[in-house]
Amino acid sequence: MKIGVFVAGVTAATLAFGADARAASTYTFEFNGPGVSGVATVTVVPNVSPPDPNPACGTPGNNACRQDPPGPGTLKITDITGTFTDTNNGLTINNAAITGLVPIDPANERDTIFDPAVPTSLSFIDWAHEPSTQDAFSYDNLFFPNGNPVDCNYPFYGTLLDPFGVMFTIAGGDTVGLWGYGDVPESGLTYGVVVTDRINTFDYTAYPGNISAALVPEPSTWAMMLAGFAGLSFAGYRTSRKGASFAA
Repeated sequence: MKIGVFVAGVTAATLAFGADARAASTYTFEFNGPGVSGVATVTVVPNVSPPDPNPACGTPGNNACRQDPPGPGTLKITDITGTFTDTNNGLTINNAAITGLVPIDPANERDTIFDPAVPTSLSFIDWAHEPSTQDAFSYDNLFFPNGNPVDCNYPFYGTLLDPFGVMFTIAGGDTVGLWGYGDVPESGLTYGVVVTDRINTFDYTAYPGNISAALVPEPSTWAMMLAGFAGLSFAGYRTSRKGASFAA
């Protein structure tokens, strides 16, 4: 399980263009903290929770089956692009291109106590400092534009990413994980980042901070907005002409 938190100072404000814009499938955001920064665009779709990978869930003597947080507030990240920088711990990653999303591979909890509050999309990538030491980083690639609910009974929540977060690759071959913990007392909204080549961990950074996303309208939404602006302009023209007629 992840323990760190990552600062994400926001430079983009949330855009609001009505109901059609809220259905748009692309969000952009910028994040930055000591030694770490990036600009990302994520493509999201309404999430459909995959089946619980535990075949015994829901049967007598076993815990309830898991599911991803329900409702329209849970989205699935299907693609991510952008750049990532990390100069901590001697790293020289400068504006490395984000090359792709690590697909989810739903797995049973590795804890001995199966927690039904863990999302079904929970996945792991393995890493090892040395052959005799095995560990893993978790992710689920879920996105919560209105803030995530409680996951895995973790008491803090309300960020764009849950405590498992999103996992993506960057140019050069490293894998980066970005996740959120929520509104932690005395720290505020918190995030975490990890950089690994899946053998060694190069950064595991903890910072308090905030992050939010700018919603990018679909092309059809832009067309509707432009048509609306044109209509308003025409209406204004008709009003001015009507006023001129009365004046005459």
